[in-house]
Amino acid sequence: MIEKQQVLSLLHAKQWDRMEAEVRANPRFIDALIWALYRPDESLAWRAVEGFGRAAAAVAGVDIELCIDRIGRLGWALSEESEIFARLAAPAIGEAIARAPEPFVENAPMILAALRQPRLQAGAAWALGRIGSLWPDMVRPAAPRVMPLLKSQDAEVRGCAAWALGEMIAVEALPELQALVSDTSALKKYQDASLHDTTVGELAAAAYEKIKNSQS
Repeated sequence: MIEKQQVLSLLHAKQWDRMEAEVRANPRFIDALIWALYRPDESLAWRAVEGFGRAAAAVAGVDIELCIDRIGRLGWALSEESEIFARLAAPAIGEAIARAPEPFVENAPMILAALRQPRLQAGAAWALGRIGSLWPDMVRPAAPRVMPLLKSQDAEVRGCAAWALGEMIAVEALPELQALVSDTSALKKYQDASLHDTTVGELAAAAYEKIKNSQS
């Protein structure tokens, strides 16, 4: 219970350095971060996504088996019917891969599998985009799997897919991204430790510009 309350306090305060120090001293602190993924406070739960990725990267050199086991548990959660357990599992796995690709990239197929489940598509697209923000070459081959999501009826799925394609520099997606620039559907997207209000069109326009700029 103490660890759970401590995690909530650290997430509220965005004290990442202290959190990483805590998990290095006690690797099982990572379990409290997994617990925090399931909190009803959406902003806090998304901070737990970042916290899990930071913790996994910090602990990888101390107890890699623990990290692999916990990522495996998140992969198992993706198959759960409960939205509560599955909704942020893919983003947490993606955050871990982005921060420590060498030990964790073999878990990427879990994210790709989640793309096939409509209720998990937004989170899976976000996860691929997060990896792509640091390692675009690693996830660019997944672009053909992400592009169909641009036609989803769900604004969050369309928006996260558009952002992800921009982060992975998916040149082949330029026409589809340009077609979405006028989409005013609203959604929230996690970035810089907070959830931000945006639109599908804004994300598509930013992705389009990022890809075009990469070509110049």
